[in-house]
Amino acid sequence: MKRGLIAGLAVILVATPLWTNATDQGRPVLDVIVADVNGDLDGFLDRMKRIQSVAKRLNLPATLRVFQATFADKKNGEIHLYWELPSFIAFAEAETALHNDAEFLAILGEMDAAGQSFRSELLSIEITRK
Repeated sequence: MKRGLIAGLAVILVATPLWTNATDQGRPVLDVIVADVNGDLDGFLDRMKRIQSVAKRLNLPATLRVFQATFADKKNGEIHLYWELPSFIAFAEAETALHNDAEFLAILGEMDAAGQSFRSELLSIEITRK
């Protein structure tokens, strides 16, 4: 799990200069992550609260929200994390800061030990017309 997140971050950091021409770097970013809580939603939510505290301590411009799918057929009950950040650059900086933080890495280790993981991730930029 940790290797996948770190590898994803490396790809983002390397590709960031390429995105500059393809996207407006100042647009808000939404990082959507599908989580496997392994039957322990309360434990997972507690860990996410702790991750929010880490983000606050690091002064990251990120908002973490957790949603559960409903009226979703086979995906009913699926857990989604939404990281809201002001830009791609802020996303890359937040990922770097988090993955250099011992407390954050310890929480990921707890998740791993509890059989919890992140199954997929989707980054998107806001394109709402103003």
